[in-house]
Amino acid sequence: MQGLRVVDLGCGFGWFCRWARETTPDPAVAYARRDLEKLDFDDGAFEVAYSSLVLHYIENLRDLFGQVHRGLVPGGRFVFSVEHPMYTAPGKPGWTRDPDNRLAWPVNRYADEGARSTDWLAKGVIKQHRTLASYVNLLIETGFTLSRLEEWCSSAEQIAAHPDWAGTEERPSFLLVSAQR
Repeated sequence: MQGLRVVDLGCGFGWFCRWARETTPDPAVAYARRDLEKLDFDDGAFEVAYSSLVLHYIENLRDLFGQVHRGLVPGGRFVFSVEHPMYTAPGKPGWTRDPDNRLAWPVNRYADEGARSTDWLAKGVIKQHRTLASYVNLLIETGFTLSRLEEWCSSAEQIAAHPDWAGTEERPSFLLVSAQR
């Protein structure tokens, strides 16, 4: 990472930003607040774009991916994590019954994309549910080449070290992506 121009897209509570400020008191490091849905990067402005657990809040992800692609130098990397789509598609599991006792589609099926309201740190937090295929296809459609895709689940060793993680081994919690311009 030494000497690379890096953009951090959305720091949430700012943990990564605060850590970077403490460990990198370099005046070449700039911190700015921007609306991720209204970015306008210069061509080739950075070598690495990084985002941790933010992009599932963005409504117009296609435009953001396009701006990131534009801002990256040729060969630049885009690395991000999102809540796994299995978690952003809450709804009643399994089939439901209509008033005539016929099987009906489940509420908020995985394939039905769009805004979802959830209670996380506050009531009514809006997340944008997309399928795994939608993330990958948006990357391809905006000019990226997928380098790596991981669906993170905790291991037995991690659960032994962090007992409160029990249950995170059953299905992936996070989608980790590395793409290249």
